[in-house]
Amino acid sequence: MIRNIAITGGTHGNELTGVYLVKKWQNEPDLLKRSNFETITKLTNERAIKEVRRYVDHDLNRSFGLADLSKDTLDTHEAKLAKTLNDELGKKGSDDPKVDFIVDLHTTTANMGLSIVVSNASTMTWRAIAYLCKMEPLLKVYRWQGDVENSFVDSMAPHGFAIEVGAVPQGVLRADLFVQTEALIYHLLDYVEKENHGDDLELASTLEIYDHETLVDYPRNEEGDIVAMVHQERQDRDFTLIKKGDPLFLTLGNKTLAYEGEPRYTLFINEAAYYEKGFAMTLAKKKTVEIAIK
Repeated sequence: MIRNIAITGGTHGNELTGVYLVKKWQNEPDLLKRSNFETITKLTNERAIKEVRRYVDHDLNRSFGLADLSKDTLDTHEAKLAKTLNDELGKKGSDDPKVDFIVDLHTTTANMGLSIVVSNASTMTWRAIAYLCKMEPLLKVYRWQGDVENSFVDSMAPHGFAIEVGAVPQGVLRADLFVQTEALIYHLLDYVEKENHGDDLELASTLEIYDHETLVDYPRNEEGDIVAMVHQERQDRDFTLIKKGDPLFLTLGNKTLAYEGEPRYTLFINEAAYYEKGFAMTLAKKKTVEIAIK
């Protein structure tokens, strides 16, 4: 039974789809009302939102590791904010959390379309995703496994995921992706209402996902400067297969650097926010996961 669900936006202050959807729902809360649970809306990093910046000191969406949440010595803006949010929406790992399900709204400069990033393996999370894929056939699912511990905003609750839509520039509202994200949230709320009511959701028993494997950095010189960019034949080809010999990077001198690995799917290609993190894209395998059927 899901007692409540939190929809969060503004974890990255320059990703405006989530910011303005949350503001819309705070002005029109009846849009989120369902019969058997409560929906909470929350702007998570209001200072970064005001400054239209990804973050103030560091990435809030990497600040919810249990060790960091327990450290009193961490006093950056995002570290303190994560503890406050965890008190309000968690606590993470609690047997009786204040919120059962968290959906964190994001945008990306990569051509990810309408997608979900999941690192929570709960049965309820996967059932919710399967329902959303049934309602939105173009929705794609990426399972992130790049951290030792899931330290995303949604990790405060026992169930949840992030919605990631793109391509949209940082600090920009794009109407089509705004509307698509909004529709996905309404489908999610319908799912929770039906799940709580015990309805037969007729979910598929399996779901095809893109399973994270590795990060690919840009070619760099000894000083750490980038010496090549994503090749134009790879740009915007998120969720497509790359094979050995396919163009991957183009040097500043216009020399093509080919991909040398096993066939994989490329995601988050040339994401602007990931330059500082040191990767140009992620590589994933296609995988089928089983969905628990009641």
